[in-house]
Amino acid sequence: MATNLDDRFRETVSRQPDHPAILGPGPDERLTYAQLDAAIEATAAEMRSAGLGPGMCCGLHYPSGVDYIIHNYAIWRCGATVVPIAVELAAEEKADVVRRIHLSFVVSSPTPIPIVAEQRAGDPARISAKADIIKLKPSGTHPAGFRDVDASFIRFTSGTTGTSKGVILSHNTVFERIVAANEVLHIGPEDRVMWMLSMSYHFTVSIVGYLTFGAAIVLAKNNFAVAIANAIRDHKATLLYASPMHCALLADYEAGEPMTSLRLAISTTTSLDERVAERFRERYGLPISQALGLIEVGLPCINVQHAGRKHGSVGPVLPAYEIKLEDTGLGDGLREVCFRGPGCLDAYYHPWRTRDDIMPDGWFRTHDVGEVDDDGCLFLRGRSKDLINVAGMKFFPHEVESVLQDHPRVAEACVFSHPHDRTGEVARAHVVPTPGPLTDGLEQQLRSHCQLHIAAYKVPERIEFVDRLARTASGKILHRIPARRESPSR
Repeated sequence: MATNLDDRFRETVSRQPDHPAILGPGPDERLTYAQLDAAIEATAAEMRSAGLGPGMCCGLHYPSGVDYIIHNYAIWRCGATVVPIAVELAAEEKADVVRRIHLSFVVSSPTPIPIVAEQRAGDPARISAKADIIKLKPSGTHPAGFRDVDASFIRFTSGTTGTSKGVILSHNTVFERIVAANEVLHIGPEDRVMWMLSMSYHFTVSIVGYLTFGAAIVLAKNNFAVAIANAIRDHKATLLYASPMHCALLADYEAGEPMTSLRLAISTTTSLDERVAERFRERYGLPISQALGLIEVGLPCINVQHAGRKHGSVGPVLPAYEIKLEDTGLGDGLREVCFRGPGCLDAYYHPWRTRDDIMPDGWFRTHDVGEVDDDGCLFLRGRSKDLINVAGMKFFPHEVESVLQDHPRVAEACVFSHPHDRTGEVARAHVVPTPGPLTDGLEQQLRSHCQLHIAAYKVPERIEFVDRLARTASGKILHRIPARRESPSR
């Protein structure tokens, strides 16, 4: 029985060698399962020649696309563990990954990460037209117990609430996740999935699942609405897997026509604005299902059953999972969302903590605060660490952000806690305005708008207009913004 995820992919190849696997924008980016398998084997042979082998960890620093998939599976075919190093990260963040994980090699574009160039143990070896494999100098050893895990991935968390952790996922853990998700998604060879997310952050339940269950992956030329819409139309995509940003682009695409081939549209990474969801449904005749993905758990919730009817909900838990809400100790009836089910993480890399250490009772505590309605649908209210406490009165940024985003001059908003000597904390906001002149009175207009809809203590004490919001590399909005303490005179 197959255990390596690449072995499971090859089982699919044997069943349907001539079936489309990847439908990219260019002729050389359209591959059948047999052609994709051959490309993986050729790349793996070059990696083996460079010295990559079982038990090693290999960094993967490469843009999303056909070649990313080939390189990822080639590393597995060598028996090694993939450590994604997202190209979206800043140089110091990339260096941090290299320092914290014992990497034997890094696969990268010909312009590598500076720290990799400093630590390389020889000249790079070309493994494909656009990628090199670079051997690194020995930098330490893996934690005791690591080699017993059969790790497929070590992926760092998004880092929205402190130090990012290296999450270890075994091959079997990832397989358990995709099986659990497919009880609801029902992906098979007849499906063509429109893909637009970063593969460094969204690969385990998605790309691996599509290729295991025999679907075709559709890739657009770029992230502009016209390219996405054309790819969906030309390849008759059946499933859209996107972020709220992509949903907004499509919702506002005036030339957009009903996408009759789509059976399901999924939005993930962060919350979806209700106005965007409604515009998308009006334009394309299809509701958007919000999903909750957690690197430690998988995809425990997808709002397929209630799509378009329960906005803001990520739906009930999948059949394979259980959910419970625990008292946070923060008062005000705030309860933390916990999940139990297949495919939970195997360990944290450094400091080393096994699954039993992290979740001794089998429940993973998410640090998300939420509510479950009478239909079992989960509504997330915010991260417990993002809670704003103004003189003992507590609320989540999302409550204020949703009010701000109802104003016609607000495209996006981020509300965050700012220290204050008198009240302990106050709310502040960063706002991306819609196109148009910024008048001197716009900040006060927005504060007045908030005062009409929320309690005075929730109204942002200051609103700053910005070109874009601060986000993690995976697209999540950063609510924990460093700030100095203000005096009571403000």
